[in-house]
Amino acid sequence: MINFLNTAAQMVAAKSTISPDQKDLGAGTVASVVITGIVVVFIGLVLLILLVSIYGKIFDVINGRAARKAEEAKKAAEAAKAVAKPEPIKAAAPVVEDGIEEETVAVIMAAISAMSSAEGKKLVLKSVKTAKSQRPAWSTAGIIDNTRPF
Repeated sequence: MINFLNTAAQMVAAKSTISPDQKDLGAGTVASVVITGIVVVFIGLVLLILLVSIYGKIFDVINGRAARKAEEAKKAAEAAKAVAKPEPIKAAAPVVEDGIEEETVAVIMAAISAMSSAEGKKLVLKSVKTAKSQRPAWSTAGIIDNTRPF
């Protein structure tokens, strides 16, 4: 293989230019062009591999620093949380408008309780009122009809 490369290099050195009127190229010229192309492609690939691996190491260092800062902040938050525990809030009975059944209020409170346990927050029901409609039914139907997509 090395002898072939040396031979190809000698041929290229001997006749380095190809004239436009030359239609039949010699085997040495074709071999040198092919080998040069393959070598250039593989050098480019090796350089790309090195560049990507260097970028990977740089971003690993940056992510490591961010992870350490997040861990330190988490430890500080846990320490602050352990020191100052707030007292539980005692919820007052919600103000219920006349005409709303107790079962409806119980269902609303159960839904709020389920939402607060999922989020990890304590939500409190302060009052229950009937909702007033924003628009008449005919107005809402007209808006829906006029804004329907084509």
